[in-house]
Order: sequence, then structure tokens, then C-alpha cells
Amino acid sequence: MDQKQTRKVEKLDYIDGLKVCACMMIFNFHFINAFYAGFYSLRPEEYHLPALEYFVGSSPLNLIMGGKFGVRMFMTISGFFVGYRFFLTGEKKSLTSGVLKKYLRLVFPIVTANFAIYLLMKFGMFTNGVASQHAGTAVYFGNYNQFAPKLWEALYEAIWGCFATGANRYNGPLWFIYYEFFGTILCAAILSLLGNSKARYIAYAVGCILGIRTDFLPFILGTVVCDLTYRPPVRLEKLQEKKIFTALMWLLFLGGMFLGSFPPMGERLEGTIYAPFPKKIILFYILGASCVLYAVLHLQPLKTLLGQKWIIWLNTYSYGFYLTHFFILCTFAGGFYLALEPYCNYHLIAIANYLLSFGLTVGISILIHKYVEIPGMKLANGAAAKLQEREP
Repeated sequence: MDQKQTRKVEKLDYIDGLKVCACMMIFNFHFINAFYAGFYSLRPEEYHLPALEYFVGSSPLNLIMGGKFGVRMFMTISGFFVGYRFFLTGEKKSLTSGVLKKYLRLVFPIVTANFAIYLLMKFGMFTNGVASQHAGTAVYFGNYNQFAPKLWEALYEAIWGCFATGANRYNGPLWFIYYEFFGTILCAAILSLLGNSKARYIAYAVGCILGIRTDFLPFILGTVVCDLTYRPPVRLEKLQEKKIFTALMWLLFLGGMFLGSFPPMGERLEGTIYAPFPKKIILFYILGASCVLYAVLHLQPLKTLLGQKWIIWLNTYSYGFYLTHFFILCTFAGGFYLALEPYCNYHLIAIANYLLSFGLTVGISILIHKYVEIPGMKLANGAAAKLQEREP
């Protein structure tokens, strides 16, 4: 099963739908930490809706705000797509040109976001410090961007810092970029050197062992998922032809969702289904994301559900959404809450705030996609094409 493949490369809409779900989890996670931290911490002193916050926060329903699981889902999907074209076509050019292309596609929206953050900080628009004190969430939301901004620092973080070290002082979610950049390089290197050899399985194993306590692991597992899907071993291929395989995939999907639902910071889990397990285990989210992705690839009902146009529409703007949502919550959402706090019910403000903040984030993401991301992708594709022309 190691021979080169010639299958057609197709757009996997249902994977886009899965990315949208991950995106929503991340947005919900940060909004919850800003205004309803009790869902996250399960500490009674931080509740606004005690019964609901404990019930949701200590049950699989907390997947709704499963930001840590959502980020690992993004990482796993990135690892999957590193190998997707290669395992279908055997083409290695996309692997060797991927580093420059990845950087150029990522950097321009980051620069745009960080420049906007600098201006907002310069004009005192970050209201999260005061808003979080009023909402009782200062520990989780109040410390971001509470310093005197410097333009060169913001741009350095965007152009180099977030890639080289995961620097994220100006834009909190940028810690992800370090892993996204080097994680995809790692997977591309494995496939470029060993992609057509069984030795790649050894490389996977070594990578998983060395990266088990890091966020490079989901990228490797994503590539493994792609490998097992498009170049499955003979025994796995035979198993896929049996009826029991579908049942196994549903069990894998449910198991992955359960792993992804572990409370990220639960401190009152006694008596819940999570009580026997260790707390704060990132590995649960990583394994859960891999299980969910592999199951989705083999379950048609989930493909149909996740491939709905109204779901995948947001994926076009998901990168800009990820880069901008947090500073919008720190500025607009905090200011909106402070403006209405003296006059309205806390929960009514929160509902309106969620809808408006989400809508504003989508709107800005559309602009970034049209005027920044698309030109950046064209530049990246052009640079990659020229690089491939030089290869033997």
C-alpha cells in the first residue's frame, strides 16, 4: 500500500464544517471566560447562574465552549492536510514548497490584526480590564493588553515573534501560530523524506513519543489519520469493508467527543463522570480530536451534516475570525457591557453582547479575507510556483 496514489484531490467541505465547529468552540470559550467564568472554573464564587454553570461545565455539554479542544482540532486538521495531496497523488513538490507558502499565507493577516490592536491600545479602547472587574472575571480576562503599546513590538511579534517563539503579548491567540508553522513543517519533512517508505511509521512513532507533552503531537496524529484514510494497511482496508466498521467509527466519534469534553479547569468534579480521571490533561483533547477527525472521514451522516453550506460558509473567514475575535471581545464586548451595565439585566446584556460581538467579528473577518488574505494567498501561491519550477 506504499505505492504512489493517483486519486483525485477534492475539496472536503465536511472538514471545513468541522473547522467551523472548532472556531465556534474557541469563540464561546473566550466569551465565557470574559462574562461567565464559572462555566470554566466551576468555582461557586464566580457563578452568575449557579445551577446551569455547574451542570454544563461538569458535563459533556461543555463542548459548546470547548476552546482547548477546538484548537487541537484545528491542529489535527492542519496535520491532515499536510499529507492530503501527497497521499492521493504521491506528489512531493507541495511538501517542499510548503514552508514559504505557509509563512506568506499566515503573516499578512497577522500583521493587519496586530496593527489594529496597537491602534486600539494607543487610543485606550481595551476595556477588558475594567469590564472583567465588574463581571468578576478579572483573573481570566482582565490582564490582557494592559500595558503601553509600541508599534515596533506589535509588528515584530506579527512578522517574526509569533512564528519563532509563539510570542502573543499583543494578540493572545497567536501562541497557536508557532505550533501551526513548525508543526506543519515537521509533518512535511517526515513525508518528504519517508512518505513512500514504511519507515514513516517509525518516524510517526518517534515523533509522537517526543512530542507527547507538546502541541506538535496533534499535527503528527493528523498526518497519521490522513495516512490511515488514504493509504490504509491491508488489514485496516479489509476491516473497512465490513459492517462492524461503521459501528466502530460511531464509537470512536463518541469516544473522541467525550475526551474533548473534559472540563479544562474543573475543581468540583466529585460525583461527575470525570471524577476518576486526571484534571487538565491536554492529551485528552489531542486524542479526542484525532478520533473525531478519523470518524468523520468514514461516517457519511456526519459528512452530510458538516457539509451544509450554511455551516461551511464561515470557514472561508475562519482564519481572520480566529485572529480578530479575541481583541474584539477585549474592546467592543467589554465596552458594550460597561455602557449598559447600569441600565439592563446582566444576562440580557450578555445575550446581546454575544450576538453583536460575533457579528462584528464575522464582518471584520470578511474584510480581512477580501483585502488581506486573498492577496496574501496569491503571493504565496506565486512564490511557491516559482520555487517548484526550480526543483528538479
